[in-house]
Amino acid sequence: MPLKQATLPSDELAKSLVEQAASTQEPQYLVVYASLVRGKSWCPDCQDAEPFVNKKFAGKDAQLIYAGSVSEWRNPSNQWRQEPFNVTNLPTIIKVTSNGKWHKLVESDVYNQKKLDAFVN
Repeated sequence: MPLKQATLPSDELAKSLVEQAASTQEPQYLVVYASLVRGKSWCPDCQDAEPFVNKKFAGKDAQLIYAGSVSEWRNPSNQWRQEPFNVTNLPTIIKVTSNGKWHKLVESDVYNQKKLDAFVN
């Protein structure tokens, strides 16, 4: 299943990820990218990561959110920079495990195939 854009508000999304991980005993993933400008992310690292992430999650259930425009992303009160997401750099992949713990793979590590494979598998 390809990435699907998350539609829940951030607080509900956080709760949903934890609940789904606990009930399925499978990690839940959230991919955080910079928003699109003319169909392309404004973030070069997000652009580099996209083919790796799309291929890796082609057969997995994962959600996608766009963290905003450049000015929205740089705002310290951006919802994705807050608890429990605490995204500091883009792209970020968040993994919520069945015990409720949150793990992150950040920036260039997302498009490092070896690190991406270890994180997702």
